[in-house]
Amino acid sequence: MVIISKSLTQAADEFELPKTSADRREVKLLEPALQALNDQKKYTALNNKEVFQNPRTAERWTGDQAIRQGVWTQALRRAKVRYRRPYQTRHTYASMMLTAGESIAWLAQQMGHSDWGMLRRIYAKYIKDSIPDAGNKAVEMFGENAGKKAGISTLTHPKKLA
Repeated sequence: MVIISKSLTQAADEFELPKTSADRREVKLLEPALQALNDQKKYTALNNKEVFQNPRTAERWTGDQAIRQGVWTQALRRAKVRYRRPYQTRHTYASMMLTAGESIAWLAQQMGHSDWGMLRRIYAKYIKDSIPDAGNKAVEMFGENAGKKAGISTLTHPKKLA
């Protein structure tokens, strides 16, 4: 879990409070992201500084142009992916989480939105039928055999009682 409590933008010299209350939040780090941060931390933790630093200067990145023109462009080229702005990774994350069946309300909170309306407007048209087993979670949780799996006796349907 990461707590977002302050931010540093290219326009600011010092850390600032996030713009809205929704921006101040706890973010659940998925295992691959946590592993990547821990791997990166090995290189910068001893300096007691930021996790990500410019490797040429060992200082905080001063803007995104050096990242875009260097490592970002090279990584896209190696992956054979056409150029896209780093910001677009938010869209990739959102669509992957929704396709996997994650809650849209949870995702909105993770991304710092005050509600899930924006996610609904932007992504709903793309996610509609991408989950082939949609609806099965409810059947598993509340279906006829759900209680038996958990060792709980379930109520019999009223028609079966007659």
